[in-house]
Amino acid sequence: MNEENQLQLQMECTIFFQENPYAMESRDGLAMRLGRKPEHLEATLQRLVSLTILERFGNGPRSIYRYVPPKITTETVVGWTSS
Repeated sequence: MNEENQLQLQMECTIFFQENPYAMESRDGLAMRLGRKPEHLEATLQRLVSLTILERFGNGPRSIYRYVPPKITTETVVGWTSS
């Protein structure tokens, strides 16, 4: 799979989990939902886990993946300067 297709698949996976934030899917389950081949998803899912976009439970083909929402901070840091 070339880099362009890999990036497209990464976006599809990310969008699926963003739109379904409580979904927990195996590689095969996600492949079925996206209409993709499971073996094409393996590298993409590993990449999304390494970027902390997804969290993986278990090992091997029966691993379960879920979305990790980004941490948003609304706290403002104010610095004091001397005049």
